Amino acid sequence: MNRPEFNDKYAKERAREHKAFQGKVVEIFYGAKDAEGNPTETREGVDDGHGRWYGIRCGEDYTMFVWEHSRDEGGEVEYGTEYGYDAVKVMESQLEEKRQLCLKAEEIARTYEGDDGEEKLQELRGSWDALKDWGTPKDAELSRRFEKAFAEYAPRAEAIKTNKASKQAVVDKIESIRSIVSFKEAREAARGLLNELDEIGSAGDENDDLFRKQVRDLQKDIEKRFQEYRDNIETNRAAAKEKKEQIITSSRNILANVSNWKAAGDQLNGLFTDWKAAGSAGHDEDDALWAQFNAVRDEFYAKRKQFFNERNEKFKKSIETKNALIEEARTISETKDYGRENTERMKKLDVEWKAAGYSGKDENDKLWEEFSAVKETFWDGKKALANAKFQEELDEKTAQMENLKKQVEDLEYRITIAETPSMREGFEKDIYIKKSQINDLEDRISALRDRIR
Repeated sequence: MNRPEFNDKYAKERAREHKAFQGKVVEIFYGAKDAEGNPTETREGVDDGHGRWYGIRCGEDYTMFVWEHSRDEGGEVEYGTEYGYDAVKVMESQLEEKRQLCLKAEEIARTYEGDDGEEKLQELRGSWDALKDWGTPKDAELSRRFEKAFAEYAPRAEAIKTNKASKQAVVDKIESIRSIVSFKEAREAARGLLNELDEIGSAGDENDDLFRKQVRDLQKDIEKRFQEYRDNIETNRAAAKEKKEQIITSSRNILANVSNWKAAGDQLNGLFTDWKAAGSAGHDEDDALWAQFNAVRDEFYAKRKQFFNERNEKFKKSIETKNALIEEARTISETKDYGRENTERMKKLDVEWKAAGYSGKDENDKLWEEFSAVKETFWDGKKALANAKFQEELDEKTAQMENLKKQVEDLEYRITIAETPSMREGFEKDIYIKKSQINDLEDRISALRDRIR
């Protein structure tokens, strides 16, 4: 607000600098009157009915804390805040609280490494929001500092979180390095972990120290194992030699008893892993033992290659034979000649197909499906032709049976009008014969229907 206007030429403003809020504490005295009731200058210690305006000024803006109106205005007291005459004192105290909150927020933003940094900042914000904004330059300055700390914390916290995860992924490799038999390789791998950690940004001093300590502990373990190895080198070499001799024996047994080349290859690969884990038997012994083991491996791989080459050649011949059988079956089927010769040939194709052997998992089923489809076309055609013939005969036999039944009905009628016993006897004989013929036809018709199904 602007400076209050009191319409009093004798109004007097008294101001004093106040660095805490970067402004001035202001008192304005006005409305004094002398004994005759005329306006006059305010004098201390004199009951002249003057009023007093009390507040602060920042630049050209005034904020009222207490306004004691003059006697002519009624003498009421008006308060600009709930703190009354203590407003300046409270303002000083709250500005100091805000400064302390800024310091705490800045400390978290710049140095805090815990996972609950965001939670701590929000607690500070709750305390900040409980304080009054006095509208002073100092309030604005402290607010900017406070918000800047929040803005600085988020990317730093995210970077720390990302770096911590990256460094954790690095130290997660420690256990796999512990299992490396070669001390030289293990040392190089451990040094590599330290280099990886150094290339990643900070995860916070405490975390950085912890991650490096884990790698340092790994290096100490490697050196401890190396020293133990040196102290027991002869014993270790003898054990390694024995282990490698056992591996050579096992590899020879695998080579001599192969029933499944894939399974045998997996077993041999397992022995190679055991070989690498067996340790050193000494330079000369290692060379000699390796020559034996590698000779077995070379022989195994050569025989395996020969086996698969021969097998693939068999597959190739089988595929060629089956394709030829498919084409022959297709040619026979397309003739629509279902005579004895073609029928017998189609039957023999099945025998030759079986003799052609397995064609490999990629082709065997596909070829069989194609061959079966062509054969089915032939046999379906043959069946359709046979059914047509059976149907023709069925129609013929059915007609014959219906005719005989009519003849029987006619004879049975004639018996009723026969004039002599001999005539009736003759009709009865004819009926007997025709019914026998009907029975034979019914049996044939039933058989034909079964075939057509």
